[in-house]
Amino acid sequence: MVMILHDERINCLTNGMFYSNLSALNVQTVLIVLLVLLVVYMYKLRQGLKYNLPPGPFCWPLIGNYEVIQAKFLHEIFVKYAKKYGPVFTVSLGPYQTVVLNDINSVTEALVRSKADFANRPSIHSVHMFTEESKDIAFANYTPTWKLHRKIAGKALRQYLAGNRLEDVMHSSMKKCLPLMAKENGPFNPEKYIDLMVFNIMTAVCFGESVELDDPEFIRFIRLRREANEMIGNGFVEDMFPIMYKIWTTNKYRTFSKTMNELITIVKRKFQEHEKTFDIDNVRDFTDSLILARKEAEHEENREMLSKLSETHLRQTVFDIFSAGIDTSRITLGFAVRYMASLPEIQSNVQEEIDRVVGKDRLPTVKDRDNLSYTEATLHEAMRLGLAVPVGLPHSTICDTRVGGYDVPKDTMVMINHWALHHDPRYWKDVEKFDPTRYLDGKGKLGMKPESWLPFSAGRRVCLGETVAKPELHLIFATIMQRFKITLPEGTNPKVELGGSGNITVPAPYKIIVKERNLIYKFS
Repeated sequence: MVMILHDERINCLTNGMFYSNLSALNVQTVLIVLLVLLVVYMYKLRQGLKYNLPPGPFCWPLIGNYEVIQAKFLHEIFVKYAKKYGPVFTVSLGPYQTVVLNDINSVTEALVRSKADFANRPSIHSVHMFTEESKDIAFANYTPTWKLHRKIAGKALRQYLAGNRLEDVMHSSMKKCLPLMAKENGPFNPEKYIDLMVFNIMTAVCFGESVELDDPEFIRFIRLRREANEMIGNGFVEDMFPIMYKIWTTNKYRTFSKTMNELITIVKRKFQEHEKTFDIDNVRDFTDSLILARKEAEHEENREMLSKLSETHLRQTVFDIFSAGIDTSRITLGFAVRYMASLPEIQSNVQEEIDRVVGKDRLPTVKDRDNLSYTEATLHEAMRLGLAVPVGLPHSTICDTRVGGYDVPKDTMVMINHWALHHDPRYWKDVEKFDPTRYLDGKGKLGMKPESWLPFSAGRRVCLGETVAKPELHLIFATIMQRFKITLPEGTNPKVELGGSGNITVPAPYKIIVKERNLIYKFS
């Protein structure tokens, strides 16, 4: 889910370690690699002469844009280039040309008005590996099989979300996690509690289970996800130069492969247990709903097409919802809590609204969302400024097409700078200011979605998990705000700093102090 989704599982394209790794290869191997890459580069160069490509910075043959390779955050270097070359420009990542879109007009043209022209995904070897040969939804190509896969997954989500199941699992998680936070008497990092809240919710959603803070599988899963994200953030040399997969791989890539296989094994075991115990009269969770939707499709869909959807496709769907959902939700909530600790006036406004609408004798519910407009707007602003994946998942063109007045050849990688959209001064007044009222109408209700606010992407590849993410994030955030007054330790710089690297950002490590508010209800 998205924020897409996702992902966390994205941008395995840049790595400043290429130069140090190269020295470990023998001279003969180096010459072979360079010769092959030179041929590829010359072919791409000749092909590019046929098209009116978007402008862009100088790139070295084979290496690409050195400044991009070395950048700590892709979104920052892309914003720099957009100021010089315009909102649509070209950069080279290794020998591969990539078109970057930096304003809502070009993004809308590509994702919506151009229909499916930009709906494919690029071929990235590391992604192909952890999606078990691209059998997921987030990274698979836009094909008839993918469309059927997404249709079945969407039906399963709708079936699961019918009724109060999502609300029930969220309440259960909050009742378990918030009392643990309440025991903290001094400054502490809330990360492990936010992780537990989100992990518990997604475990209940996908597998009907619940865990404790010291649960070994919970600790292992979160550790593995963090390690994988750190490696993904800076990308892999092998994805820039795929021939290396055949002749030599770095220790970093081998470690990443092992880590992702461990994560996949966890989900695979749980999915197979569900297949063995599936009961059509007792649909327990999303995994059961997905198995049921697949069975129902046998009576509704083309059998030949359906035969291409294997158990691996369904398992990867669960992996998408579970793993990516955990990552994006915990990062978003980490930003939201950090902003509230820095902004006592906005935090007070949120709590006043919650007290007025919900009261102090019960937990917030999904039905309360319509009347918690300021709270929702505050979360929207946290999502604008605190993006887990600032340049989203990469797209690829299905055919020769155009955007922003330029040609984009078939099979060109296209990246969308969501951070630039969320900081465009033409659409946002005082772009760095945290201001929830941007999203409210004259009556204090949520207005139309701002045009340049796009945390879940758009078009045919819009985030599948959006329908789960929005109510989940809202209820967790509202419940935390209802229970605690949150402040920063004395002497802490109130400015929110970014951590992470490459295409994954997180709030830099921080500590907060919580004080329980005067509530009538208590849970422990």
